[in-house]
Amino acid sequence: MASCIICHLGIIEGVDSAHDCPNGHPTHTDCLKEWLLHSSNCPLCREPYSSVVIGNFKDFIKNIEDEKLATLDNELKIEELKKMEEVASKMTFLKFVESIDILINEQEYDYALSRLELHEDSNVSNRNEHNTLFLKGKINYMRGRYDLAINQLFKLVKEKYDHPEGFLFLGKAYEALGLDDKAKWAYERVK
Repeated sequence: MASCIICHLGIIEGVDSAHDCPNGHPTHTDCLKEWLLHSSNCPLCREPYSSVVIGNFKDFIKNIEDEKLATLDNELKIEELKKMEEVASKMTFLKFVESIDILINEQEYDYALSRLELHEDSNVSNRNEHNTLFLKGKINYMRGRYDLAINQLFKLVKEKYDHPEGFLFLGKAYEALGLDDKAKWAYERVK
């Protein structure tokens, strides 16, 4: 009894369907089907299978390739949707920040802070968290709560060291409390 060169199990004559390469290396039909998805050459001797043998699996190979293309197309659509959602989220956040800036300009600090708190509870984006920390620190500085401003701005610059505005307002808050050495340290980091 011959063995399949792919799965190494016996090929039972009259029961199992099998194919040979030009050099006579036998394979189960199902094993060869899967092999032909990767190569049209014999796995043992690398001799190409005849066009007749490959033709027997043409429809199977085409169906598998079509399935792969459909899967890839679906994955691309999902990726596009994710990108669109990211852009929409960024645009929404920018509009939100714009509304906070308007409130700051109108000196509606408590209302701006309450809106930031609500937004923070509903949003988990790290980038938005940094912007929210900065806005809270800036608002607290502007309303004279230098201790809170330092707390929030220091947390921000600790996580995002390249935030010049964060260092600027941190320096101003330290300066307002008479902590000139710390203010100098913060101002040196404003780029």
